Amino acid sequence: MNLIKAVLIPIIVFLCICCSSGDGSKSERLRADSLVNEVVDGKLNIATLAESNEFMYFNDKYFHEQADLKVIPKFDKVQIQVVTYRIYQHVRLKNNRYEFNVQKASELHIPNSAFVYYQRSFDDMNRKAVLSKDSIRLELPDNYASLLINE
Repeated sequence: MNLIKAVLIPIIVFLCICCSSGDGSKSERLRADSLVNEVVDGKLNIATLAESNEFMYFNDKYFHEQADLKVIPKFDKVQIQVVTYRIYQHVRLKNNRYEFNVQKASELHIPNSAFVYYQRSFDDMNRKAVLSKDSIRLELPDNYASLLINE
């Protein structure tokens, strides 16, 4: 019985850690929420938060709904702006293809779900450009990441 507990408990703990790793622990999400509230209240500059190594996430519903930054709640807007800024800091347009030069979400201090969402979006847009024989012109304004947090 003790042998079973000695083997099963570490496996269960490992599985729990693996399933939640990369999407932020409860304490990381609470800290992120607190920092976003500071931005909303004018106590913290959004650029400072975007450039920090603090974990940041946004509501997964925005992966499935189009987010109009002019009408969504300020709290959600700040979260989206920070995560998107961190992504676009590492995106370049070269030969009509988006190059996303980050390997892991942890490098950007964002959840795996957001990282994969953006990565797939870039891959999809690149695929469409290839299939159109580059008649679809991809765009990326200069300093796009900075434009996002100043909107």
